[in-house]
Amino acid sequence: MANEITVSSSLVMANGNFDASMRASSVKIDQSALAAAGGIVSVTTNVTTLSLGIVSAAGYASFRNLNTATAGTAYIAIGSYVGTNLHEFSKLGRSDVSTLRLNPTITIGYKTYTAVGYATAVSMQYLVTSE
Repeated sequence: MANEITVSSSLVMANGNFDASMRASSVKIDQSALAAAGGIVSVTTNVTTLSLGIVSAAGYASFRNLNTATAGTAYIAIGSYVGTNLHEFSKLGRSDVSTLRLNPTITIGYKTYTAVGYATAVSMQYLVTSE
C-alpha cells in the first residue's frame, strides 16, 4: 500500500492591517510499519510519560491541548528527557494543536516522549504514528 498517512496544515494570521498566511496542500506519506499510539492523558505539573505502545520508530505526531479555559497561563510542554533534562520541542497553549514529523532514527526506547503541564494539570490528546 501507499499514502497511508495524510497531513494537512495551514497557518493564517490577521492583526490589524497586517496579515500573513501559509497554506500547504495535503501531503500523503507512505508508512513502512503498521503502528500507532495515542489517546487522552491528564498532564500534570510533574512529568507525564506518553505511552507509545508498539510504535518502535516514530513517524508523525499530533498533540492537542484540550484545556479551553480563557483565564490563566497554563500550557503544556512536550519533549524528551536526556538524563534529568527535559528538552522541549513543542509548547501548547489552551486549545492549541501541533502536528510534526519526529526523527525516526531516534528509537522510542532511547528517547521517551513526555509532557509537562505548567501552572495546572490539563488534558491532552495525542497520536503518534510509526514511520
